[in-house]
Amino acid sequence: MIKQLSVLALSLGCNVFTAPGDFPHAVASFQCGPADGAATGITLASHPIPSAGPTSFPYVAIMIDQPLAALAGHTFLVGSSGTAGATYAAGPNSYEPASMGRVIIASVDADSTIHGNVSLSFSSRVVIDYFTAVWIQRTGTVLCG
Repeated sequence: MIKQLSVLALSLGCNVFTAPGDFPHAVASFQCGPADGAATGITLASHPIPSAGPTSFPYVAIMIDQPLAALAGHTFLVGSSGTAGATYAAGPNSYEPASMGRVIIASVDADSTIHGNVSLSFSSRVVIDYFTAVWIQRTGTVLCG
C-alpha cells in the first residue's frame, strides 16, 4: 500500500510528457563538449525546429559527451556522474537542468538520423519520449578546443 501511495504522490507531483504528442519534432547536430571535445546535441520540441535552433517553447536540449560515431547502441546517463546533460526550456527565461535520467540511442542511420528514447527528471516534470532526430549541419565552422 505504501508503494502504491508513493507512486501516486510522484504522479501527482510531476507532469509527465510522452511522445508523440508533446515533442514530435527532433533534430541533432555537432556540439563542443565540456572538455572541448566532439559531442552531440539533440533537441526535442513541440514545434518544427529550424536549422538555427528552436524558436518556440517548450523544448528539451540534450548534450551527449560523445561524437555521432560513438552513439549507436549505447545508453548515456544524465546527472552528476553521467556523460549526458539535459535542459527543459519552458520559456525565454525559464530553464531547468535534468537532475537524472537516461538517453538511449538505438541506432544511427547512414544519413546520421538518430533513433532513440529519453527518460529525464526535471524539478517540475518528467519527460519520457521516443525520438527520430534528423541530423542538421549548422552553418559556419565549429571548432572545439
